[in-house]
Amino acid sequence: MRNLIVLIAMFFTFYGNAEPSQHIMPIDTKVWFDADLKHYLEDSELVSITVNESPLQVIFQTYMNAPKKGIAVILPDIGQPLLSSNGSQYLHQALSDDGFDTYVLPSPAILYESLEIPDFSNEAQEQLNAKAVFFQSEDMINEYKNELAARFQALSQSLTKTRDEKFVVIAVGTTAGVFAELLSEQPSLPVDALITISAHLPHPKRNKDLAATFSLVSPPLLDIYYSHDSPLITQSTYERLRWAKRNSKFDYRQRELFGQSHELRQHQRLRKELNGFLSHL
Repeated sequence: MRNLIVLIAMFFTFYGNAEPSQHIMPIDTKVWFDADLKHYLEDSELVSITVNESPLQVIFQTYMNAPKKGIAVILPDIGQPLLSSNGSQYLHQALSDDGFDTYVLPSPAILYESLEIPDFSNEAQEQLNAKAVFFQSEDMINEYKNELAARFQALSQSLTKTRDEKFVVIAVGTTAGVFAELLSEQPSLPVDALITISAHLPHPKRNKDLAATFSLVSPPLLDIYYSHDSPLITQSTYERLRWAKRNSKFDYRQRELFGQSHELRQHQRLRKELNGFLSHL
């Protein structure tokens, strides 16, 4: 207890006496992520692309199982570092072993400045929005989509593949929902198959419309979710099946992985579902 009091006293002594210009500012997470990439990866595992006149590092791994099947681009969820131990990082290695060149494209930063919060100082306004649930604004999602589209376009234009190779996109979380919207709006994007993992959108109406959006995606779609996913996902899975039937999207597949995403051998189950789906392209 005494040591804790001494540490607290030292903290306030140091920061209390410091000039405002001497206060330590938090470091941007991008700085930490870039430092991790340089520390843990070889130069041959990083590819630099230019997005809006700024360089961007993409993790790359060549295929390690002949014959080469194609190219797989992995789109992590918002805020997920490229070296995290989630399913997307596991697939980076696993799909390489299965015959794909894999690229992990960093997710754009969240543009919080576009978040719109109602003014509850007015009683009438407060009553009007009493039942609202606030996630992210539509402007924020649209800005995220535009930046994701720019990054994906820059990467896809830098890649070359043969006619027999497949171009596959695996997207996670919010990024999966956003990319599904993008693909439904731009069917000319060079994608041969889309795989979504725990796809959703952090906006009530946009998330509800995602079921119909999935049915309008041109390439074959594998929709994977976990039984303990967010209600934003689990409560909409049946609607996705209904919309796929309505719009005759016969190449829509939906798979449930029981349990949570980090459970024992869950990544291996995920890989098995992907391999089964991709083998029928």
